[in-house]
Amino acid sequence: MKDEPLTYKQKLNIMQKLGDLYRTALRRIDMSELSGGMTPASIRDDINMKNLMERTLQDCSADTKLIAGKDFLEISDKKWYATYYSQSAYYRKKKKAVEEFLELLDSTQR
Repeated sequence: MKDEPLTYKQKLNIMQKLGDLYRTALRRIDMSELSGGMTPASIRDDINMKNLMERTLQDCSADTKLIAGKDFLEISDKKWYATYYSQSAYYRKKKKAVEEFLELLDSTQR
């Protein structure tokens, strides 16, 4: 049986979940550093998640870095893109950004 490719909506959901996981990992790392109570072993997965997302973002094109960072990894104003792109250009580039980011992320896991 052949695997069906993911739809764009499914890819957006994955990107949103990755962003949630990334921000959660950052909070745990920050809390660990502030409290000094957690051992490095207990936040190892959070550090790995942070590093994986940041390394993947680093390998992306400039548009993908901006869009993936603002739309998924950070919590930004919904209309942040107006400074950089027209609405139609933004949506076109966002679709490419999602594809590129997930492809790069997948290639690091092989």
